[in-house]
Amino acid sequence: MSKPHALDIELYRAELKKALNAARQQDLYQTIVDAPFYDRTMTARMGLGIVVLLLVNHQDKTIDRIALARTDLAQGTLDMSAKPFKDIRIPLNNHENYIAVAIRRKHHMATSDWQYLFVPALTPEEARMNQAGGGIAGSVIYPLDDTGSTGAMIFSYYEPLDRIEKYQHSFMSFYAQLAGKMIKKQAD
Repeated sequence: MSKPHALDIELYRAELKKALNAARQQDLYQTIVDAPFYDRTMTARMGLGIVVLLLVNHQDKTIDRIALARTDLAQGTLDMSAKPFKDIRIPLNNHENYIAVAIRRKHHMATSDWQYLFVPALTPEEARMNQAGGGIAGSVIYPLDDTGSTGAMIFSYYEPLDRIEKYQHSFMSFYAQLAGKMIKKQAD
């Protein structure tokens, strides 16, 4: 499938902003992870298969999985998981987990091996089974804001990471920042 045109991307971004602005407070988290898939053609052209929202729990000092996109690939990961989705919590100070590192460094990270997304909650084998269940080639973690205090989003692709282009990174950065703003707006 061909790369989307700049106008397509701008229209897509505008629709995503509308969707998040229209989300009711109780539905915001699920809307954040589902909204990119309203246009299946666009997500297919990007190779995007799963979006996950993670928030920092400051009381427990953990990174909690809050919402998972309702896609077939996401369901495949749930079917293979050794633990329920919301039971997978990562210590914020973990130095091996790429999500924790991305949040602390306030910079995106990428991996082709999900052991780095699930350590220490799952064994490497369990994490790779989740990844296989979703048919995911690679994932990119973007912090929700530049303070590193809110959380992160995981964008998982069925395309290998070496095929992830600048426009895809631009989308992920834009969308993680948009989601972070909407979450803060809800909290205020």
